[in-house]
Amino acid sequence: MIRSAIGIAVLLSSVVACAGTPQRTESGKTTNKPRENMVVQINNMSVHPQVVRVQGAKNSVAWTNFSDYVATVHFPASVKDGFTCTELRPDFVLNGPDIESIETIGANEDLVTPCPMKPGTYPYSVYMFQNQAYRDAPQLTLTGSIEVLE
Repeated sequence: MIRSAIGIAVLLSSVVACAGTPQRTESGKTTNKPRENMVVQINNMSVHPQVVRVQGAKNSVAWTNFSDYVATVHFPASVKDGFTCTELRPDFVLNGPDIESIETIGANEDLVTPCPMKPGTYPYSVYMFQNQAYRDAPQLTLTGSIEVLE
C-alpha cells in the first residue's frame, strides 16, 4: 500500500515537472518553455498546454488522458511529412484525411509521437467520446498544436 502511494506520488510529480511553468502565447493559449520531451494533459474541456513547444533531435510529445472520455489524437494527413520516420505505427495510423491515434483511456495510458518531428508547427485535434459507438462522431473536439524548434 505504501509502495503504491509512493509510486503514484512519483508519477504525479514527474507529470507536473514535465508540464513546467505555463506561459501564454500572443493569442492567450497556454504553452511551455521549449524542452526535448513534453507531456500534454487531456482534461474534460481542454488540453494543457494548448501549444506544445519541443526542440532537439530526439523530441517527443506524450498525451495523458485525465478526462472522463475515451480520446484519440488526430493530425491532418499532411503532418506525415513532419515526422522523421515513415512508419507511424503502433500508436498512429494514416486514415484518409487524418493521422489517427489509438484510443487513450484513463490517466495511466500514455500516447506518444511515433518518432521525433522536424522543425515546424503542427496542428492536432483530440476527439473525445463516451464509447466506441461515437468514435467517428465525437461528443467534444479539443485543439492544440506542436511547435518544433531547431
